Amino acid sequence: MKSVPQRGRVWLLNLDNRYAQSRATRYRVVVLTSSPMKFARTSALVGALLWGVTLLIRTGDSRETELIQKIFLLAVFVIVPLCLSLITADEDWLALRIAVWLQPFAAVVCFVSFLIPQGMLAGVLSSVWLATISFVALAGLLRIFFAESFVSYELSVSAGMLYLPIGGAWLVASRLGIQPLGFGDTIVLLTAIHFHFAGFAAPLLAGFAGRAVRDKQTASRVVGLAATGIILGTPLVAAGITFSPAVALVGTAIVSLGLSLLAVIVLFYVVPATSSIVAKALFFIASLSSIAAMVLACLYAYSIVTHTLIIDIPHMAMTHGLLNSFGFALSSLIAWTLSPPPKH
Repeated sequence: MKSVPQRGRVWLLNLDNRYAQSRATRYRVVVLTSSPMKFARTSALVGALLWGVTLLIRTGDSRETELIQKIFLLAVFVIVPLCLSLITADEDWLALRIAVWLQPFAAVVCFVSFLIPQGMLAGVLSSVWLATISFVALAGLLRIFFAESFVSYELSVSAGMLYLPIGGAWLVASRLGIQPLGFGDTIVLLTAIHFHFAGFAAPLLAGFAGRAVRDKQTASRVVGLAATGIILGTPLVAAGITFSPAVALVGTAIVSLGLSLLAVIVLFYVVPATSSIVAKALFFIASLSSIAAMVLACLYAYSIVTHTLIIDIPHMAMTHGLLNSFGFALSSLIAWTLSPPPKH
């Protein structure tokens, strides 16, 4: 994707005639500095502190619900802004810029929605988060529409951006107290979490790895295969939960294969090329955590299909949930922040 020449601070409404001829520049704002990305990193740091404060405030009516809600709030306060800070370093879509600036406010409002009982007010408050991340999806759509070449790892980034508002919609349903298709409150919120981590963070992480190994043909192809598995498997898991446990098992297996391939590429290609010792350690932790989390996910999906109690939802939240959120997503994002992927 070509970037617009940077001549000072150029705003969308003040583009000269030459740039106005390009349809891409009608939607893009290009600035001399990457301040929105820096703002997103700062938001993630402050968000981590605020998330720590939320641990002191009880929001759930049980230990299980409390843990699930705190994992979701980790995504809202930390995971999403870290992802936004890494999407691009040299150019900003206007929609992405709006999402970056609104994210801290929307995160706080989202947390407030958990402090009050489910109902109309909680639903309205949580919809602020949905509205904010809808701008992320719009930016993802524009990235696809204006892409000059369809590279698998960049499509993975864009696809993750498109999935994010689906998680926001399930959040709103959860805070309204709506139970779509008869699902319980726990499943509704878990679906919101699924699309924030597996739907949003995982495809982006595959994309970042793809940027890092794009000059290595074999590794690049494997990352493309991993990204395809993550992107296709994520909606299959959600559809399977709705319609068929067998479909959910197939989707889980596909996502697990994709994340396992990603872990292999990170361990054998990304880690050796990383200079930061801390980043190396975090990549190592993230890769092993991802594999362990996916083994547990497959066991759970299999237990549902066979009606065999292997692991239940509370234990999944304490094992798979923590491994996936902290071990995989958070560790990976911190590592990429310390050792940023090449610009696309």
